[in-house]
Amino acid sequence: MKGYFLNETPVWSFEISLFLYGTFFMLGAAYCHKEKKHVAVDVINHYLPSRWRRIQGIFAEGVVLFVVLVLLWVSIPAAYRSTLMRERSTHQTPFNPEVWWYRWIIPLSCALLSWQSFKDMLALIFPKLGKAAGAKPE
Repeated sequence: MKGYFLNETPVWSFEISLFLYGTFFMLGAAYCHKEKKHVAVDVINHYLPSRWRRIQGIFAEGVVLFVVLVLLWVSIPAAYRSTLMRERSTHQTPFNPEVWWYRWIIPLSCALLSWQSFKDMLALIFPKLGKAAGAKPE
């Protein structure tokens, strides 16, 4: 309302929008992977026999798992250092909030994404296990 009536935005609006967008994006990636709503190119996969489709799925989940584990390896020490020094925003606004807690969103979302990728990979390796756990069919 302040921006509308006084033609002046609050000092905290820039950082808050960054926090919200980053949190929704990172945690949304894990949720999207869980719900199988991510973008996938099925042109080749559509024509493969089911055995090769499973192999391709295992490979794809392995790539996801590798990338997410590398992100975990890098982001946990960075978040820990940020927590120790009680890091503040570098945008030099009057609001100047602490951002150390925000640095933990990356490891949290990567941990959730790696767990989901690992579960999906196990369901592809052991199809009976995936059906017993209620995995969604491809």
